[in-house]
Amino acid sequence: MWAAFVPDQSLTQRRRGFTIVELLIVIVVIGILAAITIVAFNGVQNRAKQTAAQSAVSQANKKIIAYAAQNSDQYPVDLATAGITNIQGLEYSYDNSVSPRTYGVTATNGTFSYYLSNTTTQPTAGGYAGHSAYGVAAITNMMPNPSAETNATSTAGAGAGVALARDTSQAFAGSAAIKAVADGTASGSGVQYLTAGGPYAASTYKAAVYVKGTAGVQVYGVLRATNSGVSDIISAPLTLTGAWQRIDLAAMTIPGSATTQFSLMVRTYSTVATTFWTDAAMLTDGSTAYVYADGNTAGWAWNGTANNSTSKGVPQ
Repeated sequence: MWAAFVPDQSLTQRRRGFTIVELLIVIVVIGILAAITIVAFNGVQNRAKQTAAQSAVSQANKKIIAYAAQNSDQYPVDLATAGITNIQGLEYSYDNSVSPRTYGVTATNGTFSYYLSNTTTQPTAGGYAGHSAYGVAAITNMMPNPSAETNATSTAGAGAGVALARDTSQAFAGSAAIKAVADGTASGSGVQYLTAGGPYAASTYKAAVYVKGTAGVQVYGVLRATNSGVSDIISAPLTLTGAWQRIDLAAMTIPGSATTQFSLMVRTYSTVATTFWTDAAMLTDGSTAYVYADGNTAGWAWNGTANNSTSKGVPQ
């Protein structure tokens, strides 16, 4: 008789699949490898951007220096004058009216910025004073002499019955503020900060100013655009506490280029004689409220005469 065939159990046994733990281990390993790859790739990209920015600013700097050497040590009025085609996000500023003459050039690639200047001879991370940096665009404080650092120009009495003076005994920023002594006889007396004449582009503008004075007295911030057809922006009443407080006005939208001047005022309607100080006036393009800065702030530069011109820099 034929013997009964008994199959080998090892050949018929079903193969065992992966356990959940094994699958999780594989997924974790793949995730780690993917993360390492991404980090390495980003590192290569970032180094490429840094190198590109450094190269761009170095090439521009060489042409600026060469131009000055051929033009009685005068720096070019713009990059094009020095034969530089600005395709690398370059920013340039100069001052041929001072001694020694100054210039600065910044190159930005993505979030990486490097600058060179008449005193900085190696590409240095960041932006030259007043330039955009790290992918953040510079803004302009449109108020000249916003902190009364050297004099009280660009300010005027807002209404009768108020005497104004520059005062170094009080300051929110820098070394001085504008002191207003209101005798309580004139409605709306106070301080008025004036911009340079326009016209200004159709845009939205944001203003703020700091004030300190007799506790209990109420003051108002007012933003006015002359010949614009736009109504004044008036803040809610601010009750003074004896400490510095910020008046942050709502944004004003200008529909055209008709305005000739902005006025930023701090007024009191109190019938009681009072003294208050104003400082750190700021007017910027857009609807964002920025931390106060001017040409005396690190990374900012005056667009003209120090403390009597607008200023520009990266938002604080």
